[in-house]
Parts: sequence; C-alpha cells; structure tokens
Amino acid sequence: MNFSAPFIPQFFNSQLLQILLYTDIVICNESEAASWAQANGIETQDLGAIATAIAGLPNSDASRARTVVITHGAEPTTVVRGDDQTNVKTYPVHPLKEEELVDTNGAGDAFAGGFLAALVVGKALEEAVDVGHKLARLGVTQIGPTYPWPKVSVL
Repeated sequence: MNFSAPFIPQFFNSQLLQILLYTDIVICNESEAASWAQANGIETQDLGAIATAIAGLPNSDASRARTVVITHGAEPTTVVRGDDQTNVKTYPVHPLKEEELVDTNGAGDAFAGGFLAALVVGKALEEAVDVGHKLARLGVTQIGPTYPWPKVSVL
C-alpha cells in the first residue's frame, strides 16, 4: 500500500487504519508519513519512530510482518519491519549531479515499482531498496514520469 498523498491520512484516517490491518508493505514519503503521524496523535517528525509505529499496528495475519518504507527525496530511505521494530534501517540514496535532476514527478511511484519488483523476483530487502532507488533515479532525469532509452536493467 502507498499512502499516495498527505491528505489521505488527514481526511480518511479511519478507513486507512482499517486497510492497514491487511497490509504487509507500506510505502510513503516523508510528508505522507508526517501527516499519518499527526492524524494518529504521534507528535514526532522522526521517520524511524513513525515507521516503527506503522509497522507495529495490528496485522490480520500475525505470522506476516509488516514492512514500512519511507522515502525522503535525496535523503536516506527509512525501513522498519514489524518483526524487528527496534532495528530502524536507513539506506542512502545514490547522489545525482544537480544538472541531472530534471523532474521529480513519478519518483515515488518509480521507487515503489522497482522495490516491489525486486521483492517479487526474490531480492533481499536491502537489494529491493537499491532497485527502487535506481529506478527512481532514472525517472528523475527525464521530463515527466518516463525513463531513458535504450532501456536499462536495474535488477
């Protein structure tokens, strides 16, 4: 699940909490995470603490640990697993030269697509974050949510 926009937790928090009960992977950016925290009375901007709170929410299948991924633009990505909530991991984003950054539209979606695709083909969590970063990086070097040609393999 992706929170999609900061207004979702603000205006649809009760519905979001109902859906999260059945969600194994949550991906959001820093502003969506902050909005969720505020909507749930969590008074912190610390992404690790927010990810931990989301990861610790009840899950309909207790045998499946929820993974929470919070992206933050060029800042490190924060990851917390529900079965290891004391272990907040951060993964640095591959730096871009200023002149390479063209348009950030679709960067979060590109990250999510790369991250999930890597998990589906059996990559480890840290490798999946890396693939998400690579795909987002390719996207922000183009106008609009597109990728360069010829195609580049990120897996």
